[in-house]
Amino acid sequence: MRAVVIESPGVARLSRLPVPEPGPDEVVVCVAAAGICGSDLEILRGTRPAPYVRYPVVPGHEWAGVVDAVGPDVSGIAIGDHVVAEGFRSCGVCERCREGRTNLCSAGYAETGFTHPGAFAEYVSVPARLVHRLPAKADLESAALLEPAACVACGLLEAQLRPDLRIAVVGAGTLGLLAVSMLRLTSPDRLALVGSREPRLALARRLGATETYDLNADLESLYDTFDLVFEAANRPDAAVTALRLARRGGTVILEGISGAVEPAIRPDLVTLKHLRVQGIFGASGAAWSYAVQLFGAGKLAVSELVSHRFPLDDFQSAFDTLEDRGSGAVKVQLLPR
Repeated sequence: MRAVVIESPGVARLSRLPVPEPGPDEVVVCVAAAGICGSDLEILRGTRPAPYVRYPVVPGHEWAGVVDAVGPDVSGIAIGDHVVAEGFRSCGVCERCREGRTNLCSAGYAETGFTHPGAFAEYVSVPARLVHRLPAKADLESAALLEPAACVACGLLEAQLRPDLRIAVVGAGTLGLLAVSMLRLTSPDRLALVGSREPRLALARRLGATETYDLNADLESLYDTFDLVFEAANRPDAAVTALRLARRGGTVILEGISGAVEPAIRPDLVTLKHLRVQGIFGASGAAWSYAVQLFGAGKLAVSELVSHRFPLDDFQSAFDTLEDRGSGAVKVQLLPR
């Protein structure tokens, strides 16, 4: 099969690899679509922290496809099923896994596309226990967005959601736009998105935001306003903005990873405003179920987020497009078939 292999930082090639054979309790999936994430670019650049990648690696953790083969002892999954799969290969028996926090598994970091071969390939092999079946006629390009949707869901499951909340989302990337799409389903009183690019602000309005604001403008009139603030901007100052937007006694969900070395958050904002601040790392099994159920019910509007599609052979153009801020890219996908 053809696969994109990042052999070391800065060295990526389209290679020929053997099609994986399913082992016991594994399935092999024919990949229909695989999204490119900023963390995939980190692997290529060599900026991803060493404990979270194993070179050489086939990247690709946002994907959907059709089951091509099943291993011995696999039940409930059949050849031809439309599926996605959780990325974290959790042990299932440690203390964190038994709590249901499979994204925080204590057995050591293992994730498809980072430490195990991912979906920038024609086929990918995954443990059957991590597979989620989709409706038979599911749009697999849209379904490939279920991995970031599950990450958003992990944050939402930590919040005390109820109707009529005043909600702000900081960041207009894939996670922020998915957050808008999912939060609109909670019947908020206000749903604001704060971002920096007008085309994405316009997309947020189509996805359900009732108001949008430029992240680089004066936002002081919005401070101390929102019951819930969901931050997904990957900028050190975005977390501070989120804390300022929250009302006293409000909740702030931090999903963006800024890479900041020095502290950017002012602790007194948390203390004096009596804020609940929740960090999120990846997605638990419960969060995956939440996102998959919304998608299966036709309630998760994500198709507009896919802005560019490239064949696997043209992976370098796909990477370049995502990195080019002038390209208008939101979610760039590789289509192996």
